[in-house]
Amino acid sequence: MEMGLIGPSAYGTPAPNTPYRPPTKTYTPEELKLRGDFSEARCRELFASGSSKEATELYNTNREAYENAKDAAISFNVLPPRLTPRPAPAPVAAPEPLHRISNELADESNIPRGSELPWSQIEQLCSQKVQRERQKQADADAKVAAERQAELASLTAKQQAEQAQQDQKQRDLDRLAELVLPKAVVTPEPAQLATARVIAQERAKAVEVPVKA
Repeated sequence: MEMGLIGPSAYGTPAPNTPYRPPTKTYTPEELKLRGDFSEARCRELFASGSSKEATELYNTNREAYENAKDAAISFNVLPPRLTPRPAPAPVAAPEPLHRISNELADESNIPRGSELPWSQIEQLCSQKVQRERQKQADADAKVAAERQAELASLTAKQQAEQAQQDQKQRDLDRLAELVLPKAVVTPEPAQLATARVIAQERAKAVEVPVKA
């Protein structure tokens, strides 16, 4: 040092004394949209309690909305980051082709003529048609049996005895005829076969309609 002058410091110029500031957090466009859809208060309502009924209902009714709410809650630090990637959305099933049902089936099913339905629903209508026909026949048979029972109940004891004898004689004659020439037994068509037959008839009548974009 010459002439009382001090040389430059070996440590350089000290940095200015500025307070520490945490880095500013940035958000992706997806996070900004999620925060707009689900506020922090809403996220806490859904997830902070740990067993929110609303969160469970949202999960069961709209899985994608539930996952969006969960991502928003993660952005607000209401939930910790995901340990596994977000589940991929369920694939959208291709639209089922439509068929214009026959006028006969439309009238019997009480729906407008020219209705266009998926084939699975047409099969359901055919099954219902067979059930209605069988129920109608069962009701008719029950009505005949009830009318005969009422008629027998109105007869006097003597008339009932005479009727019983006549019925027995007729049964004996019928039995004799069966022994001489066996009577063909009519077996009701199985319900599954009847339904298949009606479906086949409807398939021949139905017109496939192109799927609208």
